[in-house]
Amino acid sequence: MKNIHNKNIVVGITGSIAAYKAADLVSKLKKAGANIKVVMTKSSTSFITERTLESISNNKVLVDENENDESFLHLDIAKWADIFLIAPCTANSFNKITSGLADDLLSTSCLAFKGKILIAPAMNPDMWNNEMVQKNRENMSKHKFKIIGPDYGLHACGDEGYGRMSSPEAILESLSNEVEKNELDGIRILVSAGPTREPIDPVRFISNYSSGKMGYALAESARNLGADVELISGPVSIKMPENIKMTSVETSAEMLDAVLGKIPYCDVFISAAAISDYRPSHKLTEKHKSSDGELVIRLERGEDILKLAKETKAGLYAVGFSAETNNISDNAKIKLEKKNIDMIISNEANHQKGLGFESDMNEVCIIEKDSMLKIPKNTKKIIADIILSRIAKNIKGNLIKIKNVR
Repeated sequence: MKNIHNKNIVVGITGSIAAYKAADLVSKLKKAGANIKVVMTKSSTSFITERTLESISNNKVLVDENENDESFLHLDIAKWADIFLIAPCTANSFNKITSGLADDLLSTSCLAFKGKILIAPAMNPDMWNNEMVQKNRENMSKHKFKIIGPDYGLHACGDEGYGRMSSPEAILESLSNEVEKNELDGIRILVSAGPTREPIDPVRFISNYSSGKMGYALAESARNLGADVELISGPVSIKMPENIKMTSVETSAEMLDAVLGKIPYCDVFISAAAISDYRPSHKLTEKHKSSDGELVIRLERGEDILKLAKETKAGLYAVGFSAETNNISDNAKIKLEKKNIDMIISNEANHQKGLGFESDMNEVCIIEKDSMLKIPKNTKKIIADIILSRIAKNIKGNLIKIKNVR
């Protein structure tokens, strides 16, 4: 758990019988090297003493009475914290925080905290399954909250079902994973996805089999790692990802304009779109009928958008894709050097294997100037996570350089 070493973590404790688990949780966080401040509701002190938590955290435990002594204590807590965790969180506190209510030290501190808040619910199964609680849970997940659990099991009241607070180990792991998600915090990433369509006449066009699934998965993965993501998408039939700014285009010319318009404001460009290499040199203004006889179409080569993007923005970290039918890795390496990009993802364009275009699965090779990593058959979501983790690792040492180029 090196990623939480020296992190400032607020642990909020509410009035649940599961509050006794907070002692073990705080102990584990402390052993991982975190700095801990415990904020308790008045009702939680009936289940575990302040003195116990003070001795484990090596900090004064804060309760509602402290707010009377220091007028801006809730603001000080919110500004100090890197991570805000509430474990256990009762049904009352759960619904209160969801509604933006603030009537005690813990809820006012939550409201003032600007980062993501992790919540480990603890309540009776019937309360957890209550329609309003579930509605609030769904609402929380769309905003700055991360729900951990609850687990299934036997409750103190004798009922069995979901509502038990997750174990301290599970909470610690989830918290650690959430910290990892911020490794691209502050980095601006532009992703292109989907096919382009090059019109022949008002009803026909030249395109390809791209579904946009890989590009959309990359955009979502980048968002989950904390990046500020923009997506430029060709025509696709998949759901638009949440919390991602998107621009829709159709032709390669529109894609070029959109990319070059946004590149000056980006740190990373992932060119996952399957852009048409060729387009009709002339679009017919009226539909070509079969009775008109043979149709001869003259094609002209389109611009290399990725290469132009790399040339436009100094210090841009550029990632390309290469779908090949033969000499897959060799052809990808040639493109890497020719376009002067930092990374290229190669894969075989073969529908018969159920991979690549239109499929949810793929098998790729991540190629960089001095390394190559083969990723066996997996979902595009998993592949996207691997690619973004590698990008994050590569640019970590260049963050200062990137910010200076802006």
